[in-house]
Amino acid sequence: MRAALFILLFSAAGAFAAPAATGNARAESVEKQEELKNLHGQIEGLKKKLAANESNRKEAADALKDSETAISDANRVLNDLTQKRQLSEAELAKLEGDIAQTRIHIRASQNRLMQLLKTRYQAGELEAWKLLLNQQDPNDVSRTLTYYRYLVAAQQKLAQRLQGQLNELSRLADAIRERSDELKALARAKAEQRAKLEGEQQAHATLVSQLSRQIEGQRNQIQKLAADEKRLGQLIDKLNAIIREQQRQQELTRAREAAKQKQLAAKQARDAQLAAAKAKAAGKKPPPALAVTPVPKINDDVPDASQAGQAFAALKGRLKLPARGEIVGRFGAQRAEGSSWKGVMIKSTAGQPVRAIANGRIVFADWLRGFGNLIIVDHGGGYLSLCAGTESLLKRVGDTVKAGDTIATTGNSGGMADSGVYFELRQNGRPLDPLAWAG
Repeated sequence: MRAALFILLFSAAGAFAAPAATGNARAESVEKQEELKNLHGQIEGLKKKLAANESNRKEAADALKDSETAISDANRVLNDLTQKRQLSEAELAKLEGDIAQTRIHIRASQNRLMQLLKTRYQAGELEAWKLLLNQQDPNDVSRTLTYYRYLVAAQQKLAQRLQGQLNELSRLADAIRERSDELKALARAKAEQRAKLEGEQQAHATLVSQLSRQIEGQRNQIQKLAADEKRLGQLIDKLNAIIREQQRQQELTRAREAAKQKQLAAKQARDAQLAAAKAKAAGKKPPPALAVTPVPKINDDVPDASQAGQAFAALKGRLKLPARGEIVGRFGAQRAEGSSWKGVMIKSTAGQPVRAIANGRIVFADWLRGFGNLIIVDHGGGYLSLCAGTESLLKRVGDTVKAGDTIATTGNSGGMADSGVYFELRQNGRPLDPLAWAG
């Protein structure tokens, strides 16, 4: 509906159209600039979140690195332990084989020693009695017995050495078994540690993957917001260009109007001088000045249901102004800021009813810069009535109204100097003198 208002106001030939469109464009420009500022804030917030997530991802990646390094170290230790355990098992197997062979040799030696001792003992005993009974040389007997004793001692020493070797082999076998058990226990502990580290590695890898996806999504969102920001900036540039062009057109229009007024005033002065000269020459009085529509001081007559249902054009000469109050300013008169009135200002206390001047439909009901709360009624046939500066808008766009319905209340919104309502009447965008239509 605001776009429709732009079309309506741009079609007007007077100064009312340009200020309204310019004000609306400025309002949209300010609104877009606020939106652009919000977008800047959103982008900055996302950048901060992205930086935080990238920092978190770096920490997670560092933790993942630590886990993977620890796993590598654990695998290396496990590999070393496995090799040592395998070596210990091989050594143990070889020692067990050696122990078994040594035990066999020891048992054989023991058996031989036992048989030898038994035989030698038996033979020695018999030999000694024989030697004594045979009356052999005592020295020979002594040497033979000493030989037997040395032989027995050697056999005993051999048996003792073999038994010591057997004990040493048994000790080594026990040490190797103990070491093998320790290696197995350490290997189990390292395997459990590796399993735990692998679990941590998987958790860290999952976290890194999640953070990477989140960062990618945030980057995409930042790109989208940046594109929105760019589009909005371009729109603001266009709005500012429109505002500048409208201001230039206003200046041109004011310059043309001023030139026309100057030319008209000069022509009227020349015509008046010529008429006065002719009248003086003819001995007649100068013709009276053109009559202008009188401006009533106070308006007490407001629209009512009696004007409902009539074609708007038929109301000319019987139209009633929309609110009670003192009329200040006249259609076409100069305003304090330099432009001319395109309607009339009805001054009154705030909160008084503003009525529809005829049947119609609400086509605009919103705040407009320079005009405050503005309500426009389409009466058909190209006729529109505008009430600006109101305190409250009581109807919405699309509502149908009848003559005399209250559509707003008086006020001074939009920076109006006086409290009341500013009223305009237009036909196809061309402003009409409301007092020329009033009854």
